[in-house]
Amino acid sequence: MKEKDNVKWVLEAVTDSNKEWRVVIEKDPFIVGRNEDCELKLTDKRISRRHFEIRRGGDLIWIRDLNSTNGTFVNHKKINQAELLEQGDTISIGKFKFCIKNVKKNYSPIADKTYSMDSMGISQEFKDLEALEPKFRELLIHRDVIPHFQPIVKFSDMEIIGYEILGRISDEYLPSNPSELLKLAQSFGYDSELSALFREVGVEIGRYLPGSPVLFVNTTPMEIYETDDLLESLKKIHDMAPSNRIVVEINEKAITTKNEMSMLRNGLENLNIGLAFDDFGAGQTRLVELAKAPPDYLKFDASLIHEIHLAPKRLHQMLSTFVKAAQDLGIGTLAECIECSDEAKTCQQLGFNFAQGFFYGRPLPIDEIISAHNTEN
Repeated sequence: MKEKDNVKWVLEAVTDSNKEWRVVIEKDPFIVGRNEDCELKLTDKRISRRHFEIRRGGDLIWIRDLNSTNGTFVNHKKINQAELLEQGDTISIGKFKFCIKNVKKNYSPIADKTYSMDSMGISQEFKDLEALEPKFRELLIHRDVIPHFQPIVKFSDMEIIGYEILGRISDEYLPSNPSELLKLAQSFGYDSELSALFREVGVEIGRYLPGSPVLFVNTTPMEIYETDDLLESLKKIHDMAPSNRIVVEINEKAITTKNEMSMLRNGLENLNIGLAFDDFGAGQTRLVELAKAPPDYLKFDASLIHEIHLAPKRLHQMLSTFVKAAQDLGIGTLAECIECSDEAKTCQQLGFNFAQGFFYGRPLPIDEIISAHNTEN
């Protein structure tokens, strides 16, 4: 018998207790979720009924999220498609964390079919998170967020045409870094609520910015799967600021099928809300897909813009081609994260319509923007 035939794959819990916990992945597919018929049932409200599945093929093993509400994370990164697993990879959902291992065939499981957090223990990382959840709920209830606004300028005349609304908080217990705060929200299953709160408070305050600028608001990947709820939330902010054009940003990695994007696009058009694809070039959207459900703006990813003036000529040619192709489809092109004059000059030469970044202005609260505007005038 070959050596590989003596190998099994197991899920082993990551805990800080002395209690061992593991389960052998025997069925194919091996489904994890809250349902009774799952191969592994987890008793946590943040887990979807059918959360993810693991499949095997020969020597390979891979995982796929089953459109769960709160997402599946492999090595701390959210997966949006099937991902191959390797020895030692970690899988996190809700407050559970597992390690994937291949072991000898006589390796015995130490588990039954249903698990709670108490039955398997919780790592210190998740215990710390548990203590923060009441603070996070207070943040949502009291709406304790401080929107900041970063200017977006038009290259042709260098005038500010709009602002991106960026959520910030000031809390001694919760992380101030926006990325860390969003990860915390995801672990509690509150990422959609936090995103909606940032939009609502941001537009409520941003409508008083001078000149009735375009207001760019953000979304989380999970909200794209909850189209009706997202459109309802966007209608609320549209009605709140009728004098401002609202543009909703969707991360390119969250873009799903052409049909789903067309449905979302139609819903936004009915609300007279614009659409922007954020971080373009970091994911896998193709120009042919842009033609099916064209956004109003493409925001090119920072990785393409950073030190663009030092990049090889072939990258300049590629970007120039993409910029022109998008513009031929009627899409405005925006260079993100411009930090110096050389980057700005090169992006303008490449034909970008709009620019954003520290070179043009850091995110600021509205009182500082209005104060600077009054001083200039």
